[in-house]
Amino acid sequence: MSEAVETNKSGLMVGLLLGGAIGAVTSLLIAPKAGAKLRQDLWNTYQTWLDKTSQIASTLTNKTDEVVSKMSDKTEDIVSTVSDKANDLVDTVKENKQLVADSVQAAKTTFQNNQH
Repeated sequence: MSEAVETNKSGLMVGLLLGGAIGAVTSLLIAPKAGAKLRQDLWNTYQTWLDKTSQIASTLTNKTDEVVSKMSDKTEDIVSTVSDKANDLVDTVKENKQLVADSVQAAKTTFQNNQH
């Protein structure tokens, strides 16, 4: 995916998480409850959001690791392919160099034989 799409998705996730957290806290504060019950509800909501945030962070870390691994593999493949092609090119140049040298030697010998 493009970087812009990934940025939009991450922005949407942050917005959803933040909006959900604000909505949950607001609903807890507005509801008529005793202080102890309200504190317990706030604590439970905090724990829930902490767990969800940890899960999302873990998922993002895993996905990032996967992408890095794939990129590393692709880079190694590209380097290997380029190296192989470069070696093939060097071999071709060496073969052609030898063919040219042989042709020059043959032409030189023919020229010298025609001079006598």
